[in-house]
Amino acid sequence: MPKDFVPAEKPPSTPHPIEYFPFFDNSYLAVAASLNGGNALAAFVRTLQQWSLDLGFQVPQSKIWQRVLELGGDQQSKSSLAIKPLIFGERHTPQENASVTNIDLGNVSLGKVTRSLCKGVITNIHSMMPRSILVENGITSIIGGGSALARNPILLQELEEMYDLPVSLDSRGDAAYGSALAAINSKKP
Repeated sequence: MPKDFVPAEKPPSTPHPIEYFPFFDNSYLAVAASLNGGNALAAFVRTLQQWSLDLGFQVPQSKIWQRVLELGGDQQSKSSLAIKPLIFGERHTPQENASVTNIDLGNVSLGKVTRSLCKGVITNIHSMMPRSILVENGITSIIGGGSALARNPILLQELEEMYDLPVSLDSRGDAAYGSALAAINSKKP
């Protein structure tokens, strides 16, 4: 957040997805941490694996991941199918559930469902921390971290499209690494 930013002393009257935490040099860090990221995608793959077992076939998760990413990576996999992957709720809306809308015979292929699920993960993040907030606060690029982005090119494409900002990946990244990097950078003249 900008150097002069100070969060409200009283919490908002309705739950809000963005929380502010003290950061370096008397500044604040705005955080919108989703509960439905890579774990929602992993739940989808586990479900596909269970369905395969129910049908009498044993398919390793690695093969399922490989195939769904291949099918969803095709540009023809974009569709009007809309998935809200809130299977774990959210901190600010724990009662909200996942949903799928705009289903038709032309958009229920595995590739289109995979692509729509990835788009839904990013759409959810964007609903919590919209591009406008980033731009208003001088953010000109996104550094993505974590294994979901590093291993899933569809998720990365959807992130780039949704935010329309340059995205770079840091495969070493997790929250602890990001904090350490920020601490190092804050000490530079």
